[in-house]
Parts: sequence; C-alpha cells; structure tokens
Amino acid sequence: MSYTPPPSGYPVSQAPGAGPRPTTVSVSSLLLYLTSALLVVSAALSVYTYSSLSAAAIEDIYKQAGADATLAESTATMTLAIAYGSAAITVVLAVFFVVLGLFIGKGKQWARITTWVVGGIGLCCCGLGLASQGLTSSFSTGTQGGIDQDKLTELLNAQMPAWATSASIVITVLQLLALLGVVVLLALPPSNAYFRKPAPEWTPPAYPTV
Repeated sequence: MSYTPPPSGYPVSQAPGAGPRPTTVSVSSLLLYLTSALLVVSAALSVYTYSSLSAAAIEDIYKQAGADATLAESTATMTLAIAYGSAAITVVLAVFFVVLGLFIGKGKQWARITTWVVGGIGLCCCGLGLASQGLTSSFSTGTQGGIDQDKLTELLNAQMPAWATSASIVITVLQLLALLGVVVLLALPPSNAYFRKPAPEWTPPAYPTV
C-alpha cells in the first residue's frame, strides 16, 4: 500500500494580469506612451520658444506695455523661470505616464486607479487650456496694474514663432483625445476582467491510494 500526501486543499487564486491581455488594455498602454511623447514634445516646444527670448528682451517688452523698470525686471526673470520650470515638470510627468503604461500592461489595479485619477485631472487641464486660448483670442484683456495687456500679448506673440501657438493647440487636442481614450478603454468589460482578482479555485485533497 502506498500513501500520497494530500495537498493543502486551500483556495488558490491567480493574480490579476496573469491571463491573456485584452486589446483594450494594450491600446490603453500605447495611448499612455503617446501621451508621454506629446508631453515631451510640449516641453521641448516651450523651451525652444523661450530660448529665443532673453530676460532683457522680455523686460523691454513689459516696459513698452507700461510696466515700470522694477516690475519689468522682476517679471522678466519670473517669466523665464516659470517657463523652464514648467518644462522640467512636464518631462517628469511624461516619465510617470510611461511607468503607468508599463504597469497597466501588467494588470496592476493600483496603476489603473491612478491612471483614472491622473487622466481625469489631465482632461480638465487640457480642456481648460483650450478654453483659455479661445477666450484670450476672443476678448480684450484691458489694462491691469498699469500694464496694457493687449499690447503685452501682441508684443510677446511677435517674438514667438508663428507656428508655435497652432502646434501647442494641436498637441493639447491630441493629449485630450489620448487621455479620454485611456479612461474609456480601462472601464470596458474586457479591461475589468483583466484587472479583477479572480475567485479562488479550491482543489480537493487527494486520498490514499492502494
């Protein structure tokens, strides 16, 4: 007579993302990579645009718009610092989207939830950015703090590449569509099944065999 030790008999569950990856999840990862690439392009465009402007040139523009010497000098320095700082933050955010894309492909639930949160915020930012560009071009801003805002905008735009504004709008629209696609695809049933932890499977214990 031989005796086979029985297995534990405890439920055994499979980790999320262990099965075949659905197309909805694969496309979501690709869209996150696309969003990352668009962020890098946006940062590069910002650096390129402001690299042609020196602090002295911006200071002169503010003076022409009505700012006094002290305000013009401090604003010029702050403008360049904000532009380059924003570009650096944008690159960091691009890396973050790549990380999310990698873990989304592996079926990590925390990455899915984080993508929904960050994607929702990104959709709001893109929408507000497009709206603000439309409002800026549609309404006069008048004079604020002794500075003629219309003249300031005109002088700044004259120093920027003619295609910069159009390129920025196109990039923002593509980011909006990509993030919307990610949010929707991750909510579809195939994605839910991929990220959901399956029910435990119980294996009955083996009995002694003769």
